[in-house]
Amino acid sequence: MKRRWRGIAVLLFLIVLVAADSPAQVTAEEFLRVGVPLYPISAFPSLAASAKGFFQKNGLKVENIRINSEPTTYQALLSGDIDVAAGSGTGFVLSHLQGIGVVCLGSFENIVPYTLATREKITDIAQLRGKKIGVNRLGGKSSLILRVMLEDAGLDPFKDVTLLQLGSSQERMAALMKAGIDAAPVDYSIEPTMKRMGFFLLQGKKTFFLNGPIVFKRAYLESRRSTVKNFMKGLLEGTSYIMSNREGTLNVLSREMKIGDKETLEYIYDHMRSTADASLYPPEESVTNLLKMMAYVDKRAASVRPEKIMDYSLLEELGQKRPPLSQK
Repeated sequence: MKRRWRGIAVLLFLIVLVAADSPAQVTAEEFLRVGVPLYPISAFPSLAASAKGFFQKNGLKVENIRINSEPTTYQALLSGDIDVAAGSGTGFVLSHLQGIGVVCLGSFENIVPYTLATREKITDIAQLRGKKIGVNRLGGKSSLILRVMLEDAGLDPFKDVTLLQLGSSQERMAALMKAGIDAAPVDYSIEPTMKRMGFFLLQGKKTFFLNGPIVFKRAYLESRRSTVKNFMKGLLEGTSYIMSNREGTLNVLSREMKIGDKETLEYIYDHMRSTADASLYPPEESVTNLLKMMAYVDKRAASVRPEKIMDYSLLEELGQKRPPLSQK
């Protein structure tokens, strides 16, 4: 009996030694809160990565929080209520100009996302002279992009048209339905709905624009770089899934966007896939165009150098190759 207990003791001792020599297994997940727009196509990789478990695979628990405006998003980032802002470009530049230490690590969507919806059929933006046009807010993304479109057509956005601040694409769509406005820039994702409702769509020229930036506070990046790297790794797995798995992505889109119509879902997916930068490297023009547009709001934006606000070092560490200029 003594010999038997001695053997058990030796065995337990060996188990303890082996366990002590083995590397510790990390089971705890790190928690990140991501601020995404209410209509979150520009931040969709974060939703896809959450839905398919890519963040969890990289040791993270991520909560995507819908926020209704870019100023509110960056207030939340500054206060620490969220850890990363995704899909909010204009607020990113304004935060930098206000002296807040923020940095963009990449971007998924880098093309102007709006189409001009009108109550009457027009063939040229110049035909909007004297009309009422709805925007989210003066100085917001849709108003800045509309200003460029109007000026390209030879119109003065403050004299030749009346701009009304109405809120999101859905609120502008409601105003069009009630005949409260004549036209409005609307997100491409609701184009099929607008067509079915009898509105007309005028496509603008494809313009590069940093529409899906992934923004952290510099202090957060410096203090938790490995966590941020795992987040970016999960995002890249999300973009890869979006690009390669149509049916799975349509299911996530349907669930996250609360859309059941197959035609609309397929339209959103095809458009998103055709304009996406799966490597998360934005074309250089998308950054410079954002700064040009933001100079309408704050002239200092025109002198900001892109390298001061962009940091691609984690993408490089993760093996992503920068695409050539004007890739689309």
